[in-house]
Amino acid sequence: AAPAKKAAKPAAAEEEDDDEFDFGDDDEEEEEKAEPANDRKAKAAALKAKRDAETEEKKKIAMERLAKKEAKQRSLCNLEVKPWEEEQDLMELFAKIKSTVVKPGLAWGENCSLKPVAYGIKKICMTAVINMDISMDEVIEEILEDVFPDEIQSMEMLNMSLL
Repeated sequence: AAPAKKAAKPAAAEEEDDDEFDFGDDDEEEEEKAEPANDRKAKAAALKAKRDAETEEKKKIAMERLAKKEAKQRSLCNLEVKPWEEEQDLMELFAKIKSTVVKPGLAWGENCSLKPVAYGIKKICMTAVINMDISMDEVIEEILEDVFPDEIQSMEMLNMSLL
């Protein structure tokens, strides 16, 4: 009976060794599984970086297109010019304004109309087309204060619309 116990012990020891060996195999399998997971993470990070770079490039192109579009945008301004005196030649004043106030991005309308204000005084109704980088308020201020302070009583922008 004693030898049978001895034989059983070595078999049990072998089973324990097998368990330990199997446990070691599991670690290797986990390491092998961990490496592909790290590869997936690296691939995902690389893919995300590539997508981010593509998105940034698309944004850059869109902003350049928008900047070009804004540079080409223009506004139509309707202006009203009131003179100081009733006897003033308004068509001559209109021609002076067109020839004197010249800026890049500013185009005066070809024609104007004269409309009555009161007591025989008429006003000039005219148009101008300006680029988006020009301020019509600055143009009006320049005309009133610097160029024609003695000839124009007031100049107002009635409306402004994008073209």
